[in-house]
Amino acid sequence: MDRLQASLFEDSEPPTVLERPDLFRVVPRFPHFDTITNGDLFSLSLSNNTTALTHSLHRFPAKYVPQIPAWAIEEFADRNSVVLDPFCGSGTTPVEALSRCDRAFGVDCDPLACLIASAKTSAVRSPRIQALGEAILERWQRPAPRLVPPMPDLNNFGHWFTESAWGNLQSLLAVIHGLTCNDDERRFLYCVFSSILRWVSNADDQTQKTYVSGTLKKNPPEVRATFRKAFERALAGLREQELARLPTSRATVIQADAADIPLPSNSVDLVVTSPPYLDSVDYMYNFMLEYFWLGPLLGVNDRQTFNRMRRGVIGAKNPLDATPHLPVCLNDLIVENDIIPARLAATLAYCDSMAQHFASAHRVMKQGARYVLVIGNSHSNKGVLPIHDSLIRLAADAGFAFEKAFAYRIRRHYMKFPRKGRGGIITMDWVTVLRKSRRKPSYPPRLPLPDFTLHGDDVAN
Repeated sequence: MDRLQASLFEDSEPPTVLERPDLFRVVPRFPHFDTITNGDLFSLSLSNNTTALTHSLHRFPAKYVPQIPAWAIEEFADRNSVVLDPFCGSGTTPVEALSRCDRAFGVDCDPLACLIASAKTSAVRSPRIQALGEAILERWQRPAPRLVPPMPDLNNFGHWFTESAWGNLQSLLAVIHGLTCNDDERRFLYCVFSSILRWVSNADDQTQKTYVSGTLKKNPPEVRATFRKAFERALAGLREQELARLPTSRATVIQADAADIPLPSNSVDLVVTSPPYLDSVDYMYNFMLEYFWLGPLLGVNDRQTFNRMRRGVIGAKNPLDATPHLPVCLNDLIVENDIIPARLAATLAYCDSMAQHFASAHRVMKQGARYVLVIGNSHSNKGVLPIHDSLIRLAADAGFAFEKAFAYRIRRHYMKFPRKGRGGIITMDWVTVLRKSRRKPSYPPRLPLPDFTLHGDDVAN
């Protein structure tokens, strides 16, 4: 370790704040684990394809690039390995595992995320999906004659959709309901349906949050043409995945809490995951329109249930269950007085839930198995919160030894317009490699604390 690296990891010194973008080393792919130095900073070349296979089937906020799970699986697993993503979101890790391992599991508490991940990883066949798509276009001839909100307690649904879009979506969904097909095939078609909802709605396309802009009025595209285009893209991705996946590979997506993973003890060879960022992304709110249409099919029968579920996930901005204090191991990392009262409950609940998660992950993993954790830091009113260091300590208390960590610059965002003083966005993730230990390991020296974000007239790219 050279002098610069050594200075970044002194226990007696505060973590270094990194602000210069020229510190990032541009690489075509992440190097081999053995050649990475603790604290390395990378920027993946934009020539990397992040939409191969079924990755582009459905948009999803804050998902990591597929190059991360691909790197982790190639470094730490083989064909016989069992790979788990306990915060699988839209299924990036299971999709990558299908071409490298025989068995993968994805766990998520979000019903829509599970639908998307299942659609991306199920063994549906492209000729069958093509035939079903042709049947849909043949039967779907006109908009529904009477407009009915898809969720019973929705008021002013016309705020979100024009009458034309609403009627065509209602009749399209009815056609998909009426098809003769198996559950996996129908889930795939539901996912294609869901993937167009934001585009054909009145809601803004340039942000993750669901709202109708009063300044940038939108002219939504026609539903039929949008569905046809999305279906063709989905079919192309499915065909590509059929060629890439191993003949014996299988992925299972489970709707469950990552704090209580429903898998046997000592059964998992590798965990690769990106937990929710603290108080950063409200996933269910971002998919509000999708839940309005598909919620009753996913067990979310009304708006009240939807709002309650939003508060029950790890990382929720307004959590249902608050805890009174931080875990003791974080007392010198996070100062509660530095956090505004409106965010304190979210911070306490997040740390407590992640501690429970690491204990559950430790139980299901085999001895010596690795846990690859991808996380970005949050901000307090006094600067960056060291979430990366905090999770490493919570993991250590559960029995995970720290090996090394590196960071990479996030280059692609939904946000395409200047922030205009509305605050920064996370532009760097830390990839941390942990290993299941037989005894509680000591805490490693702190990682660098980057403050590399976008402000003012900057835009993401």
